Amino acid sequence: MEENIVKFRLKAHESFYIREGWLTKGLRNVNEECRVFIKDDATDILGIGVSMVKSLRYWLQACGLTIETKVEGNKREQSFTQEFGQIIFDNDPYFEDIFSLWLVHYMLVSNMDNCTSWYLFFNEINSSEFTKEDLRNEMIYALNRVTNNISFSESSLFDDCDCIIKTYIHDKKESKNPEDNISCPLNELGLLKRTNLGHGKEVIQKLKPSMDKLDKLVVLYIILDNLKGAESISIENILTDKCNAGKVLNLDRNLLNEYLDLLKNAGYIEINRTAGLNQVYPKKCSKQDILKEYYAQLTE
Repeated sequence: MEENIVKFRLKAHESFYIREGWLTKGLRNVNEECRVFIKDDATDILGIGVSMVKSLRYWLQACGLTIETKVEGNKREQSFTQEFGQIIFDNDPYFEDIFSLWLVHYMLVSNMDNCTSWYLFFNEINSSEFTKEDLRNEMIYALNRVTNNISFSESSLFDDCDCIIKTYIHDKKESKNPEDNISCPLNELGLLKRTNLGHGKEVIQKLKPSMDKLDKLVVLYIILDNLKGAESISIENILTDKCNAGKVLNLDRNLLNEYLDLLKNAGYIEINRTAGLNQVYPKKCSKQDILKEYYAQLTE
């Protein structure tokens, strides 16, 4: 019997985090030309350097916005994912609504195969506070654990750790390269905080999301995506399962229950808390219906 081979990918971003405006630029150009990333003049079309073109090509897929398929020869073309990318392009192509950024975040951190370090950071590391060295050590341990000690490049993993921090925390130090002074839009989510302890030491903290930034429908979308055909799911599973709302949104039990009560009061779910069941029963609705409903209200 063959062992299951665990897929993972490190440092596919060419050391570039997602810059403000990149995803919009990528979607717009993919919509105009599905082979934009393999064109000889891709750098001129996109207005960024060769390595950044590779990075943007990767990020569009890692964020679940596009899928790449092989066509004639070894050529590849990109197209929108129908369940997410097309809906975003049709409704919020400039990522002006934070709801869209939460969904991008979810796509990243639930993507073990293509965005391994982001998955590990939010799903496998339980610490809520750590130094840079602590983070590196915990990531090594987590990757070894999920891959059964498959060999990997520690330097690539460490580069991913730095990129994760830059994804969620804006470095206000002015760089000589103007591109490095552009923040990542996911900074807006407020999921990480850096505290300077002095003497060159700093601590990174995972933060609970602010309720005025995280819409209840984001939580519902993630719950629905994790049902896997089941009719119900326990509150404990929502809180502790990999890729479910508790893990990927840094929710504690109290905050999760607040969101579940909001969803119940709005008629999206039923909750059975009798006899210690604590079971959530989503009403008949699909993930796509949730997206369409949310974006429809923006135009009303």
